[in-house]
Amino acid sequence: MKRVLIVDDEQPIVIGLTLLFKRYFSEDFTVVGSASSGRDAIEKARELSPDILLMDVQMPGISGLEAIKTIAGQGNPKAFILITAYERFDIAREALSLGVCDYILKPVSRERLETALQSATQYLERSRELEKLRLTLTEQDHQLAPLIRDAFFYRIKHGLEYGRELFLIKKALNLQTEWAVILIAFIRSSEDEPLQSLFKRLAEYIQYKTEAIGGSLEENQYLPIVVPLKHKDANLLMDWIGRFETAFALEIHLGHIALYPGEIFPLENLTPSWKSALARYVHQGNIKEGDEQLLWPLSLDRELMIALMDSNLGQVQRLYEEILSRILARGISETHSLYRFLSILTMIVVQVSEKASIAEHETKVLLNYEEFLTRWNGGLLSAFIEKAQDTLRRIIDKAREKKSFSPTLKRALLYMENHFAEPISLEQVADMLGIAPASLSRLFSEELGNGFARTLIEYRLKKAKELLAQGTVSVREVSVACGYQDPNYFTRLFKNWIGMTPTEYMDFLKQNPEGVETK
Repeated sequence: MKRVLIVDDEQPIVIGLTLLFKRYFSEDFTVVGSASSGRDAIEKARELSPDILLMDVQMPGISGLEAIKTIAGQGNPKAFILITAYERFDIAREALSLGVCDYILKPVSRERLETALQSATQYLERSRELEKLRLTLTEQDHQLAPLIRDAFFYRIKHGLEYGRELFLIKKALNLQTEWAVILIAFIRSSEDEPLQSLFKRLAEYIQYKTEAIGGSLEENQYLPIVVPLKHKDANLLMDWIGRFETAFALEIHLGHIALYPGEIFPLENLTPSWKSALARYVHQGNIKEGDEQLLWPLSLDRELMIALMDSNLGQVQRLYEEILSRILARGISETHSLYRFLSILTMIVVQVSEKASIAEHETKVLLNYEEFLTRWNGGLLSAFIEKAQDTLRRIIDKAREKKSFSPTLKRALLYMENHFAEPISLEQVADMLGIAPASLSRLFSEELGNGFARTLIEYRLKKAKELLAQGTVSVREVSVACGYQDPNYFTRLFKNWIGMTPTEYMDFLKQNPEGVETK
């Protein structure tokens, strides 16, 4: 029995079609409901899961064709039959491009409806057969993937050429970049978790949470990982390592997991990356507490992790400064020392940002890996230390600024900071948080002393002032970037709040580079 939804804003048409189904087609089709607008159709399609939709072209608000575009993307295959009072070639052509099965004119006769339903039924049967075939092929791909993955790593380790096989490997493993890097992940068991359990967690994280490819566990000690990169950019690698070390922060700082990255190479030539990662693993893998090769003892890392878990920012700052003092005493050392330090800094910034609900774009600004790498590689030790101290100071200052707010308000402010350029509203943010708009409004008033609208305006104008201070962006561009599509409205608002128009503000800054006091 196929489920039918009738969509038409004319009630007599809906009643007539329903009667046709009951009288002539009730053995194979059942009308599960009706809708009188495009929006109503989208909601009913989600609620009732119809197989076939009879859709009027012209309706108030969202048209039939627009509704079809939305409903078609909701999940299971659906067949659409378009109904219209006028024969129009342009509509028919667009309907066919959307996969509409048939196109019939009002008034709808029994014979014409029967033909359309046959087309819809055939379409559904073909769609389901194709879905079965797709699932079969997907299952075969899953069965072949481990074999292809093992062959991929075998070729990397032994320096074998690919030829046309590289295309097949990339397709099977869903590798879509031209650059990559090999990392070796060393793992060892603990009293709380056997080796195979830790390996399983690690492999599942790599498979389901990243675009990387994880290899098999080798010598019961390590597994190779291929991390695809869009560009030959160490920042991208450090981003990946930062996310990994956040996910396994406790295991890393207890010494149960350690990462050894190789150098970045083209995807078709990863053997040198494997060799460099392996050399780093062999060189560092047996380091013990107190070895001269260590710039600072592993116990500092463990203490730092505990301080982060306890949100003890003072202790985090003290331990971080101790690590920096050891770097300063030792001087610019090997690359692995840099990676170790940057991984710790990344962990601090990410964990503190998450706990304090600091906006993602602010976190990215703080973690400017390129600047760290430039200073380190250039031997600019004092500049490197200065940058490291400044980064920690700024993230801790931001965390302390936001520490007193409730978790709900923090999330609301974070959403506002990440979406201020969009047309957001109190109701929208409240819905995202799962609370009533009145409750959210009260939180803003009680904890910030400002309402939602005023807080949003202040944040947008703060961003507007930052953009205007650059002197390279037009007022119109600033207006749109800060969520105001009408530049005239933005100009009036800016003058009302700041005391001068955006153009006057830019002119004032040119004459007074030190800045301007705003009301």
